[in-house]
Amino acid sequence: MSNFTTNQEDLREAEKLQARLRHDNNDDDDDDDDDVVFQCIPNVTIAEGAHKYVLITGVIPAGSNNNGNNRERQHFVVSKKNADYHRNAAEPMVAALERSGYKSISILGGGRIALDKEKKTISIYGYSYGFGLADHALSKSIIEMDPDWKEYTITWSNEGY
Repeated sequence: MSNFTTNQEDLREAEKLQARLRHDNNDDDDDDDDDVVFQCIPNVTIAEGAHKYVLITGVIPAGSNNNGNNRERQHFVVSKKNADYHRNAAEPMVAALERSGYKSISILGGGRIALDKEKKTISIYGYSYGFGLADHALSKSIIEMDPDWKEYTITWSNEGY
């Protein structure tokens, strides 16, 4: 797990990412969607070991088999090996969601996830200086709904960093 804690530069970069997403979310017209090719993105991407994670949400692109609901939200739990800062876990997923046409993308917070594949356990805890505390109960429920993780024991706590 990264031993880095947030510094002023990371806080500025995290805020720039959040500000860009807020700005982009205000421009959520569908006029520029012609070049976008929807790709289904998995709700859960967890790296083995203990790593920083983020909880992200986005509106599924119109016309992507979302039952005609053009405001259906999808949530994502993402950890990334060797992410020094939470934004390092967030940026690749945000880019993938944007390329796939997701709208109203938001980083809801972060923390840490410890995945032990041998013991089949996942522990969710802590917080992100850059993005705030994620709703770990929501993160747990997203993971539990994913068939790839159905045999895992998942716990969460707001304690720790």
